[in-house]
Amino acid sequence: MPASRDLAPVFAHIDQNADRIVADLQELCRQPSISTAHVGIEEMAALVKRRLERTGFQAALHRTQGHPIVTGIHPGAGKKTLLFYNHYDVQPAEPLSEWTSPPFEARVVDGYVIARGSTDNKGNIISRLAAFEALLAVRGELPCDVKYLIEGEEEIGSPSLETFIPAHKELLAADGCVWEDTFREDVPVLDLGNKGLLYLELTCRTANVDFHSSNGQIYENAAWRLVWALNTMKDENENVKVEGFFDDVAPLTAKEEELLERIPPYAGEERKRRFALRRFVLDLPDAGLPRRHLTVPSFNIAGFDAGYTGEGVKTIVSGRARAKLDFRLVVNQDPAKITACIRRHLDKHGFADVGVRMLFRSYPAKSDPESDLVRACERASRHLYEKDAVINPFGVGGTPTWMVIRELGMPLVSTGVGYVTARTHSANENLKVEHLIEGAKYMAAICEEFAAH
Repeated sequence: MPASRDLAPVFAHIDQNADRIVADLQELCRQPSISTAHVGIEEMAALVKRRLERTGFQAALHRTQGHPIVTGIHPGAGKKTLLFYNHYDVQPAEPLSEWTSPPFEARVVDGYVIARGSTDNKGNIISRLAAFEALLAVRGELPCDVKYLIEGEEEIGSPSLETFIPAHKELLAADGCVWEDTFREDVPVLDLGNKGLLYLELTCRTANVDFHSSNGQIYENAAWRLVWALNTMKDENENVKVEGFFDDVAPLTAKEEELLERIPPYAGEERKRRFALRRFVLDLPDAGLPRRHLTVPSFNIAGFDAGYTGEGVKTIVSGRARAKLDFRLVVNQDPAKITACIRRHLDKHGFADVGVRMLFRSYPAKSDPESDLVRACERASRHLYEKDAVINPFGVGGTPTWMVIRELGMPLVSTGVGYVTARTHSANENLKVEHLIEGAKYMAAICEEFAAH
């Protein structure tokens, strides 16, 4: 029987419990869980475990070398099993002065929950639990077996997950995985994997101290030397000049080209207005933004540190300089190979003294666009929103989807609640209450559609 015939009572139950669903989100958001500072992690992991148990899951808290990982299992009526992934950790809230209300108070203002973690990622946890609760209340059972994996280190690179998943393949075995979230205002987005992420630190030292700037005409300046080194790697037209950087980039398949053609143009002018953007790189038109965003690897200077950067005046010649670089890698690019390319490039161009250190890496991965899970998400979108979902053949983030796709060998779709203006990782992170409630209905529909076909 098509799932759409009997979802109306499930949706009605979610609507009737909207206030409680919001309160559940507020409860999670009021518990800080800042992974980089190790603040509130144990309390948050215990709270997540209790929430799973309240929904009827057999839940477990797994100790790791880092932060606890929480898993849950709930039997269902069908033959299929669906794995859900989220994370309970959040980014730091600083700068606190930029928040319009305290970041862990979780106030509802004009229909938005304002809190750190409201969208990334606690709102997605609650929307999914609300979906399961509604299905159980209306049907007395879930349409398929459901497994849950919730970690506490996503914001710091998921180091414990990398060893946990290979060691728990049987526990996590499923027919598909619904990943944490994606972002769009008006219709669900399906990301079929992610870019990889490489984070490098480049260092240059020309002396063991900084000097009075009156010596600038005789002492070498480390800041200038590192600027010149960086200038050899990328030009003003966004061309990456590092030999070998693009060698392993996989060509797009016919299906990926088809999906890219179906992606609506970005709302460029709206983004410029909201974020005070001067321009898009290469003055790209709105229609050209999605393809470049999704398929082109990035070469980004994330930070630069040299000399005096405090208030007022201090005249020095820098003896030390440091740059942080991050690269969003596409399918087949390997972080170790790219690091080696950077090292060779610097040596070849006379910068053998510039140090290169890898601080973090994750791998790109993609999932099958023709999988049963993708089709279930598409049907769920049409049923709830009366619109086709936007399907991105790759996501732009660096979340560890590769661990599930590679290690567990299952199809994966990242989809959930959120939107471009949710201000994740920034002050005044927010989640629209309407999106939270719609997200619960969408997750219920995905479960039904996946189990029914």
